[in-house]
Amino acid sequence: MRRILIAFVVLPFVVLSGLLWFGVVRIYRNTTGSMEPTLPMGARFLTILTSRANRGDIVAFVYPLDPQVLFDKRVVAVGGDVVEIRDKRLFVNGNELNERYAVHADTTVYPNNKLLPEPYRSRDHFGPFRVPAGTYFVLGDNRDESSDSRYWGTVPRENIRGRVVLAFSWSRGFWKPY
Repeated sequence: MRRILIAFVVLPFVVLSGLLWFGVVRIYRNTTGSMEPTLPMGARFLTILTSRANRGDIVAFVYPLDPQVLFDKRVVAVGGDVVEIRDKRLFVNGNELNERYAVHADTTVYPNNKLLPEPYRSRDHFGPFRVPAGTYFVLGDNRDESSDSRYWGTVPRENIRGRVVLAFSWSRGFWKPY
C-alpha cells in the first residue's frame, strides 16, 4: 500500500518532468497584475505549447511591440469576430459576453469621447473593431489595469506560445484558471 501511495505522489512530477523535457509544456511566471485575480502577480503557470487558441482561453504570447516581452491574457475574439466595449461591457459579434472572470475595480466609466487621451479613451468604450484573420484580440481579466489589444492591437497567431492549463503559487497551491 505504501508503494502505491508513493507512486501516486511521485508520478505527476515524473510526467511533468517528461513533458518539460520533450518541450510539450512550458512554465512561465506572471509578472503583471493585468490577469488578477485569475493569475496573481508572481504566480507561475503551465502552458501547453500551441499557436492556436479559442475564445476564453488564457494564452502566453510574445508582445507584438517588443519580442523580448512575454504576456499572458485572455482571448476574447478571434479572426473575423467584431469586438466592441460599451460602458465596460464586452460584446463579440453583437452579443454581450457574461464574463465571470472580468474585474472592474474602478467604478468610474469614462465617456465615449475621442478627445480623451489613452488609456481613458479605449478603456471603457472601444470599437466596433473587426479582428483580422490569423490574429487574436486579447484582454486582461483585470480590465481597468491591463495593457492589451485595446491599446496596441491584435496578437498574430505566430506570437502565441501556449495555452495556460494550470497555475500555481506558494500561497495558493495549484489551480486550473477558468
